[in-house]
Amino acid sequence: MCGICGFAGERARLSAADLARMNSSLIHRGPDDEGQLVEPGVGLAMRRLSILDLEGGHQPISNEDGSIWVIFNGEIYNYRALRADLQAKGHVLRTQSDTEVIVHLYEEHGKELVHHLRGMFAFALWDRRERSLLLARDRLGIKPLFYSYHEGTLLFGSEIKAILQSGLVPTDINWQAVDAYLTLTYIPAPYTIYKSVSKLPAGSRLSFKDGRCVQERYWDIDLTSRDTGASAEEWESRIEDKLFDAVKSHLVSDVPLGAFLSGGIDSSLVVAMMSKALGTPVETFTMGFAGNGLGLRDERPYARLLGSRYHAAYNEFTVEPHFEDILDEILTAFDEPFADDSIIPSYYISQLTRQKVKVALSGLGGDELFGGYHRYRGLLLSKPYGVLPRFVRRGIAEVLVDRFPEPSGGSDRIDHVKRFARFAALPPDQRYLGYVSSLDVAGRRRLYRRPLLEQIDFEATSAVITQPFNACGSEDLLDRAFYTDLMTYLPDDILALSDRMSMWHSLELRVPLIDHELAELAAKMPPEYKVRLRSTKWLLRRIAQRWLPSEIVTHRKQGFESPMAAWLRNDLREYAEGILTDPAIERLGLFDRREIARLFDLHCSGQQKNNKILLSLLILFRWMTKNVVR
Repeated sequence: MCGICGFAGERARLSAADLARMNSSLIHRGPDDEGQLVEPGVGLAMRRLSILDLEGGHQPISNEDGSIWVIFNGEIYNYRALRADLQAKGHVLRTQSDTEVIVHLYEEHGKELVHHLRGMFAFALWDRRERSLLLARDRLGIKPLFYSYHEGTLLFGSEIKAILQSGLVPTDINWQAVDAYLTLTYIPAPYTIYKSVSKLPAGSRLSFKDGRCVQERYWDIDLTSRDTGASAEEWESRIEDKLFDAVKSHLVSDVPLGAFLSGGIDSSLVVAMMSKALGTPVETFTMGFAGNGLGLRDERPYARLLGSRYHAAYNEFTVEPHFEDILDEILTAFDEPFADDSIIPSYYISQLTRQKVKVALSGLGGDELFGGYHRYRGLLLSKPYGVLPRFVRRGIAEVLVDRFPEPSGGSDRIDHVKRFARFAALPPDQRYLGYVSSLDVAGRRRLYRRPLLEQIDFEATSAVITQPFNACGSEDLLDRAFYTDLMTYLPDDILALSDRMSMWHSLELRVPLIDHELAELAAKMPPEYKVRLRSTKWLLRRIAQRWLPSEIVTHRKQGFESPMAAWLRNDLREYAEGILTDPAIERLGLFDRREIARLFDLHCSGQQKNNKILLSLLILFRWMTKNVVR
């Protein structure tokens, strides 16, 4: 696991010292080692967190004659099989690291080498003979990669900060990205907060030669090749076998491993299967929140129950509502605004875990692959609801539902019902956009003042969700929602969050439920085996019954979230008000202060649940005071 950065371009005006400065900004991603290659037209650098081949895995790594060089961030779980095959073909490998197989695969397959890799990865490969650079990112976007093209020079890095350290890149804000952020709580690829920096999308590669960039997507998930002939029992067996195979493959390591354990099905299954594969107790790490009268159930008892069954070593941490203590660190880790409130427990569980292990497995991805979100059930229910007469839906149901008071503890249940009533009769793509948005177009128009309104294309922001929803290739609404989340929410929110918070603490986080072979298999499964009106993760729950205590399988999903709705009304109220009314932001004339106050008052009074947009604004304004205004 590493942080990588570099540049390419025949007229690149960067020195070894410039590259070293870029690389130093990534020291948290790899405190164990560093390396670089600088020659005319290219510079490659890395920071290493040593996991495999602790003595021999120094990067950059080349082939036998030094004509191909690579720097790599991630883990290749099938590297031993690849290594054996390459040696059988006559390649000479000098180390035991997974990184080295990449240069020899390139010799065999060129840029198509990505199809042979099973794992999480972002790499940069320099072909000295061709004078070309190849950047690539894993299929589902587990590891990040950013780039900027500026005056004939391509700059890249695992984080935006490395690119900015070059001193070449303008830092003008991309306000279109800000609109997407205030819609979704994250900035979706290819946007970043800066006009001049882009995210390389998941499953994509970029070739740079003769001053020209060519980007292409090399992988996509296929939800149209359905296998409808297999029974539920056959699907259970297939998924269980592939899931265990994925977990087992993710255990390759030369250092001790641990696991995040939330008390839910996904992380519990990972720990259970780890225990079987390793044959030894697993070191587990669990979060709870101070004051569980805040609308969240305490899932620690379920985690302890699972730990007891599998004799796991159990560690837990209680998160206090002191977001202000870590917000600036989080902004530094992300380099741009990010407002999924799971950043708070993710920060602390990564910090806790790194005190004992360098590598941990997580249950992330189960919701996207196996249908774990309540909004999927909303799509199913919207079909019969949509045939009701308009006056019943708009004149009765929506009016009544809108009057429901929000729970004081911050539960999402009433908010889900309100969103359902408000959007259920819209066309499917707009319906799903409404389900996942923090604030709709009308709300954002009220929020922005004219100077900002003139820079926003609201249709382009909506297309972030509606385009993949309509491009799925399947007519099934669930398939279209699954595809949209796999293209947007999973890589740009869930995986961005897990990467940044774990690597900020020099922790490697592995996600076996997002193994691409498992994802491709799950895509062939009929959607009714994932979501039913009365159950999410229908088939995964059946598998879990053989591995987990029944209390874990049957308890209502909590999710790895913080009680932000309640905190904003209580513990964080004064802190939030101070940032949201910052005079420095007001002087920019971009946001309507009265509309922000209205949203805050509605939230604090319990009339409307606005924690997502309020947290998004709070983090945006704090980021701006650190990076834009003084």
